[in-house]
Amino acid sequence: MNEVHWRELKHEVVDTGLCTGCAACVMACPRDVLGYTQDHLPVQIGEGMAHDQCVIGDRGCDICTRACPRFRAWETDLDQELFGRPRREDEVYGQVRSILLARTTDAGIAAVGQDGGLVSSLLVWGLEHDLIDGALASSVEDVGRGPFDAAPALVTDRAGVLATAGSRYTYAAPPLAMAEAEEAGLKRLALVGMSCQASINGSLPARGVRKYERKIALTIGLLCSKTFTYEGQEQVLADHGIAMQDVTKINIKGRYQVWTRDGAYHEIPLKLFHPHTRPGCKMCPDFAAQHADISTGGIGADDNWTLALIRTARGEEWMKGVIDAGLVEVRPGEDDEVAMNLLTKLSTVSRRRWPSELVPDGARAPGMLPIV
Repeated sequence: MNEVHWRELKHEVVDTGLCTGCAACVMACPRDVLGYTQDHLPVQIGEGMAHDQCVIGDRGCDICTRACPRFRAWETDLDQELFGRPRREDEVYGQVRSILLARTTDAGIAAVGQDGGLVSSLLVWGLEHDLIDGALASSVEDVGRGPFDAAPALVTDRAGVLATAGSRYTYAAPPLAMAEAEEAGLKRLALVGMSCQASINGSLPARGVRKYERKIALTIGLLCSKTFTYEGQEQVLADHGIAMQDVTKINIKGRYQVWTRDGAYHEIPLKLFHPHTRPGCKMCPDFAAQHADISTGGIGADDNWTLALIRTARGEEWMKGVIDAGLVEVRPGEDDEVAMNLLTKLSTVSRRRWPSELVPDGARAPGMLPIV
């Protein structure tokens, strides 16, 4: 791929709206000539440089294109690297080794975790067993505009994991926390991110971005249909008499669920938030975090369990570790018909977003395989 660089990435991914804002290109740029905007997009920085100009790229650097999990034949490239073959057309939520329902046995994690607390359990277990030095995640704290205005975060201990537990539906790019991890000299990291961010689990090794491939010890993907702008959520909540500053927890289960500091619980129709969908989500075809080591989400009939799709050998080893340690209990994912039906339905809906008209002259073909 060394015949292309930032110019091609800018025109083919960013300008067309295919960019999800995962920040893999910014993280991987060896000369720090890519920045990241408040609109969650990569941008060329440097005095005198045009928006699509990169003098380093003109000298042969193509790392940003190689790191990008939406560049050209991304799906087949990543499938081949992680699973040894392209996905079949009927594998609408990607390739899996097993599907489980999991629930933490740790009371402290259960108290703050979302659904079954699996993600926090994996991170705590990895840190306590010296399998990772830290995790790239997102913060749920007040980082500027108010609570639930998410931001990249590096966590290195149990307290940090618990402080960042739970879901928020504003966007943050955890790969950007890699800069802090490098400053701290951390070499083994877990990455917790939405589907788009979790795809770098495949793009880094598939395209030889070895420096960061070696640092990612586990990738946990979060099932994700879309995220909303902070301002949009704040507006809809205000229309229902709820101040964002009073919100303590948010969840989406076919409706927007809100818990507030006074102990009250509210439900708001999800359709009211759709006009506030973040632009980077509108063409993302990956609900199921198809290239993570373990994909997780709370889409089942029981709010206290996490649906987990175990995709890779590495993910299988980690899952076995937390089970053997007694940190989580599990049962077959197929036990929850609601979860399995939603997994298929939402994955299918998301995959239909990929715009075939943005595949000029076969430049990105095959890109994605057809939808069944």
